[in-house]
Amino acid sequence: MMESLSTPVSYLALGDSLTEGIGAVSPQQHFVAQFFRHLQHSKQCHMRNWGISGMTSAELLSLVTTPGVTRLLPRLTHLSITTGGCDFIEMYEKGPMRLRTILQTIRMVQDRVARILEVIRTHNGQSTVYLLGFYIPLPAYELGVKKASLFVQTMNHAYAQLCRKYHVHFINPFDTFYNRFDYFADEVHPNQQGYDQLARLFIESGWGSVAGQNPQTEVNM
Repeated sequence: MMESLSTPVSYLALGDSLTEGIGAVSPQQHFVAQFFRHLQHSKQCHMRNWGISGMTSAELLSLVTTPGVTRLLPRLTHLSITTGGCDFIEMYEKGPMRLRTILQTIRMVQDRVARILEVIRTHNGQSTVYLLGFYIPLPAYELGVKKASLFVQTMNHAYAQLCRKYHVHFINPFDTFYNRFDYFADEVHPNQQGYDQLARLFIESGWGSVAGQNPQTEVNM
């Protein structure tokens, strides 16, 4: 939902290391900070970044159901979420990866994200919410890019369905990051070029349509 420019932006960024900005040159240059500067239109606008490296979807679900967050949700105009990546990293590290395990992880993450979005919408049906999808991490190219592509796009399809259900913007980074090894700081995290691309995707979506529909002040870290 587009907010009036007379309404101060209250933006909360929730999620894992992508929200925290691991790999960016500074906290002011990761996608959350860049996106907030795009949204900001007065000194009354503010942003909170609660990105925590390593946060799984289960931990994020636990966070959004705490009284402190549920009291905050109704006051937000914008909220972004990055989650699910750490769940798949844990699956990969436990190994070996079998189709059954992958499908179980997809269903588990999808269920948790659905519950996260349901909590958010229960407490705030009007805020503009963004959910970041998945790109292929570097190790997956060595394991087999065709299988990795199928797996990642399956997750993105699941996220897009949830976004349509809960009237949320779906940010799909797959095509932007596909075969762009120069966008990575390490095996998983974007470098500054990569975060610039994520910021671009958020900005281009920011005033556009919700999934399934057609329509400088201090950053408080």
